[in-house]
Parts: sequence; structure tokens; C-alpha cells
Amino acid sequence: NKKDKDNSKKDKKDKKDKDKKDKDKLNKNKNDGKVGKPDKGKDKPNENNGNGKKPNKNKGNNGKKPNKKKPNKIEEPKSNSISIGGGNKPKPNNISSGGGSNSQNLRPDPTPRPTRRPKAAKNDSANDVVVVSVSVNKPADPTPRPTRRPLPANDVDALSGNSGESSGWNFVKSLVDTSSQLDGFERTSKLVWDIGTTDPWRLSNTFSYEGSKSLQSGINLARYDLAGGEPVFSNATLTTPKKFEGGVLSFMILAGQLELPNEAFFVSVDGEVELPPSLTNGNPDGWVEYSVAVPEGKHKVTWSHVYNPFGMKSLPLSTSVVGLWMDDLRYAPFTSDRLDNTANVLGLSDLKMTNSADGVDSAVWKVDSTGVVASTSDFNNEDDGSADIQFVLNSRFGGTLKYKVKADTTAPHDDFAILLNGDVRDAVFGEMVSFEHKELVVPPGKQVVTLRHRKNPGRFGSGLLNSLGEVGTMGKTWLGDLSFVENVY
Repeated sequence: NKKDKDNSKKDKKDKKDKDKKDKDKLNKNKNDGKVGKPDKGKDKPNENNGNGKKPNKNKGNNGKKPNKKKPNKIEEPKSNSISIGGGNKPKPNNISSGGGSNSQNLRPDPTPRPTRRPKAAKNDSANDVVVVSVSVNKPADPTPRPTRRPLPANDVDALSGNSGESSGWNFVKSLVDTSSQLDGFERTSKLVWDIGTTDPWRLSNTFSYEGSKSLQSGINLARYDLAGGEPVFSNATLTTPKKFEGGVLSFMILAGQLELPNEAFFVSVDGEVELPPSLTNGNPDGWVEYSVAVPEGKHKVTWSHVYNPFGMKSLPLSTSVVGLWMDDLRYAPFTSDRLDNTANVLGLSDLKMTNSADGVDSAVWKVDSTGVVASTSDFNNEDDGSADIQFVLNSRFGGTLKYKVKADTTAPHDDFAILLNGDVRDAVFGEMVSFEHKELVVPPGKQVVTLRHRKNPGRFGSGLLNSLGEVGTMGKTWLGDLSFVENVY
């Protein structure tokens, strides 16, 4: 009996081991994707559950056929976030502003496809450019160097219904002074001056443009009013350093007469006259600004005041005081260098301009489809006045101002004029059928250019103007295609 029991235990153990091996083999076939595909020569597993019925494949779903899962879709959430279908928690769409780490939720309508380039958005309140970038894994391309946006001048946009910027006219509220003072003659100068030994220039507190002192010429009427036959020079020479970048030197001059043949004033650079006596001749009223262009590097700039420049034996009598004072010496870079413009042509977008009215009426130039236009009829409360567009050129060799103009005016009632440093260089009036292209030579140095539509430029009385008869023109001036072509040597 004991032996039979041992054999029985051994049979049970063998059967148990065999069942275990079969189970392991079945699991292995299942993992290998071989379930339901038995090898040849082996018994095919019984797919019935012992009751002649096939197993229920819907088990786990209460015997019901499972519903097909609907594809995910974007639904508009009630909160300001993007909701992805499937019942998951809404995932916010993170937007970073200016590269910062703060995030905000945006409502998609629909969600824009993110780009790698930053998008610029206008800030109407400050006229600045705000860059908004979408967060991506790869950094965005570098943002270009910001440029200043022009500001509208005197509500010209509202008056014309069009912006100066969109038409190319770069109107600003005021012109920025790009110059810096080199010497105000208030204290010991850091510049290299040579004031000479004969009739030298000297500091003076008699007159000054700003502060309390200026630099005065050494010529004295009490000493030379009876002299004749020989010219008398008083020179002051400034030597620029080797690292001088080149630019325009401007300065203020106060003179008693500067009338030939008694007196003359001129400025030379390395012995070549750059500001001739013909441009300084006259009897100016108060301080006047002059300028010269100086190339880069070391140069000698000489201010010369001359008494009896032609060496006449006798001079005409003059009641004016002989004397000359200089103040507020300044430096400004050339306009083309400041704009980093390698070409010699400056267009409308390169020139910042003011658009203002000279009078109580807001009579300014208005932008239209052809350029800008000014009207005499806008001067409602004035017998005379002007609408001015103004900009500044600092050029080394000078150049040519090009523009097209169309006038429908009648002199002396109204006209169009171009001024350089306050002096009229050209005037246009008449009844033109179409635009005419014109040019104006612009000297080197600093030139303040004024484009002026004028009402009654001669300031005649209404009685005289009415006696000339009825005006048959519209009293308008149109301008366009303005550019400055700088000379190249």
C-alpha cells in the first residue's frame, strides 16, 4: 500500500509538471502572436467553453458591443484655454511676450499655426513696436534692429485721411539736433587752437550767443580806421585729431558790418576756402549760423577776419563798428554716415521732416495720392502766412535737391518757395497743367531746407491786392518725388 501511495503521488506530480509546461508554452505562443494559430500536427485548442458555445468577445462590457470611439476634436472651452477632446484636463496654450517666462491663455478662433518668426504688433498709444513671439522649441530668428517710427505732425493724418508714412513722407513733431558742442569758450578749451601772434583772437565777455563769453577777432577799428594800402588778417586755426571721423562744423557769428571792400570773413580747410566771403557778406541782424564740411582725419580749419581785404589805399566811410565774434562751435556727422546709407541718394524715408504752420491757422501740408498739397484757403484768419515742410542736410560735398511740383497760384497773392538756411533760393507760381520736375543745387555743410507754400509773401495790404483784380487760380501747391542726390568725388 505504501508503494502504491508513492506511485500515485509521483503520477500526480508528473501530471502537474506537464500541465505547467503546457501552460508556459501556451503563454509563450500568446506573447508571440500565435494564439489561435496552432502548429501543424498538434491538437487545435477547443474554442468552445465546454458547452458548445463560442466565448463572448464582449466580456468586460456587460456583454454589449462596444461603441466606436469618436475622434478627438477641439472644443471651445468656457474658460480662456484650449480643451482637447477625451475628457482630459484643458491644456493652456502658452504665449511668451518679449522672451519672458510669463504665460497667458488665449481663446482660439481658430488657433493660429505658430511660426518661427516674431510678429510685430503696433502699440497705438506710444507709436512703438512691440514684438510678440510664439514659444517654440527652436529659438526664433534674431529680431532686426529697431527703427524709430515717425510721429504725425500737427494732426496731418486726421486732416488728410492718409498718413505721411504710408506715402513715404517721414513727418515728425520736431527735428532732433544731431550735433554736439565742441567749444562754448566759457573755460579753458580742450581743442588744439592757434590764435596767432599778430592781431590774435581772444576771449571776450562783450557779446555771447550763450553763456557769458565768446571768441573775438583781433581786428580793432581804433587801430586800423586810418590805415590803407595793406590788408590786415586776424586768424584762428583749429587742428582736428587723426581720429576725427569727419562731419560738419557749425558756429554762430556776430559782426558789425562784413561789407566789402572794408571787411571780409571766410573759413578755409587746409588752405582751401570752403566758406567764401560772398556767403558771409552783408550786415546781418544779430547772430548768424554758418558751417563748413571737414573730412575725416587731421585737418587745419582757419577762421579769417580781414580788414581792407583788397589792399585799397582809401576805404569808403562806414558808421558800422568793426569787429567779429564767434560762439557755440558744434560738430554733426554727415547725414549719409548717420543713416548708414552707402548710396549717395537720400529719399523721403531717409529724411525726417516737420510739417508746421507759420501763423495762428493750422495751415499745414496734407497728404494726397500724388504727394502733399498746401492750400491758401486754409489761412482763414490771416492776411499772410505759410505752410512749411522742413528738414536738415549735413553733406560733405553738397548735392542736388530733386522734386516735382505743380502750382495753381497767382503772385503776389500766393506762391511756392524753397529756402536754404532761411534764404529764398527758388520760387514757383502760375497755373500748371501737370507736374514739372525741378532741381536745386545745395551747398556743402549744414543746410536747413524749407519747402514753403506762402500766402501774400510780400505782405501787401488788402487794398493793393484787391486792386489787382480777381484771382482765377485755386491757390494750391502740390509736391512729390522729393530726393537729395549727394555729390561724390
